[in-house]
Order: sequence, then C-alpha cells, then structure tokens
Amino acid sequence: MFNILFVCTGNTCRSCMAEGIMKDLTKKSGMEDKVYISSAGTGVNLSLPASDNAVLALQEIDIDISGHLSRPLNRQLLEDSDLVLGMTGAHKSHILKIMPEAEVKTFTLIEYATDNKTGDIEDPYFMDLDTYIDVRDELMRYLKIVAEKIKDSEK
Repeated sequence: MFNILFVCTGNTCRSCMAEGIMKDLTKKSGMEDKVYISSAGTGVNLSLPASDNAVLALQEIDIDISGHLSRPLNRQLLEDSDLVLGMTGAHKSHILKIMPEAEVKTFTLIEYATDNKTGDIEDPYFMDLDTYIDVRDELMRYLKIVAEKIKDSEK
C-alpha cells in the first residue's frame, strides 16, 4: 500500500482538507485499497477537530471530515510514509529537521504536483468560509494532479 502524509501547522485546516479530498479522489478512481492517506501538524499540542469552516467547505462538495482529530507530526509517521506533502516550504523544512533522510520523498504539495514549481498553500485559519472554499479549490486542483501521478505509477 502506498502511504501519503499531508502536513500543515495545526492539522485542522489545510492538511485535513487535503486528506479528505485525496481520500475522495482515490475512492472515485478505484485506488482506495492501494493508497493510505493521513495527515498531521507541525504545531499540534492538543487533539482538535477540523475547523468549522474546513468542515463546511468540504461538506459543500460531499466530503465529510467532521470526525477528524488533529495529531502531531512525528518521526514514526514520516518513516511509515512513501510520500510526504507539506503545505508550505516551512512545513517541508520542519519535516526535514525531524528526518533529513526523508528528503527523497518530501515535497510541498505545489512542488510535487507541478514538478518543482515553488509556492505555498496559504493558511485559512481564522478566515471566512469563502477563504476556506478558495483553499479547498486550490487543494483540489493540485490533488487531482497528485492522484493522476499515483495512478500512473500503478500501471
């Protein structure tokens, strides 16, 4: 099974939205039994639910992340992952401080989806629902590319 880990700061907005969207994409493409998807945060101290606006933004496209609980990033999660996708360059740097040898499998989401273009998925934390919807749509664009890359590698 191919294991993908999404990483952001609090694991209550971007990475849990990415996890939910990617699970939906793999299910729709028939890859759900070949890909394990999870998420974690670089700054998680308490287990918290996904932010209300993250839940609402995904509910709008029939994806339910209401049961999500944040968890801290740790070395074991990195070791268990085949692909680690941070939402920003800062997340990627944090990941590589924990496990420098993960460099070959660690990228920002934009970097991986676009074959090395730089850019960050901005944090919608404490923003309005429209901002979360914009982030959701941006995540969706890049995650569709990631799903295709994974599907192509299965051939």
